Amino acid sequence: MTSHLFFVSAIIPVYNGGAFLREAVESIRQQDYEPLEIIIVDDGSTDNTKEVAAGFGKEVRYVYQPNSGCPQPVTRD
Repeated sequence: MTSHLFFVSAIIPVYNGGAFLREAVESIRQQDYEPLEIIIVDDGSTDNTKEVAAGFGKEVRYVYQPNSGCPQPVTRD
């Protein structure tokens, strides 16, 4: 594997996209770049988005925010 100089964060903003979330995460997982983190930012979904995200375990970071209509900044803890 090639050594990469940069850490990449793939951020998936989602609102009621539970039906498409698994496909989006799998697409990112298929990339061969490492190190890579995947962050799902849920903008107040009322569908099964939270449950789908939970299915990825600690491999994917899930952030919930009340519906705001526009993306909010995500800061690293």
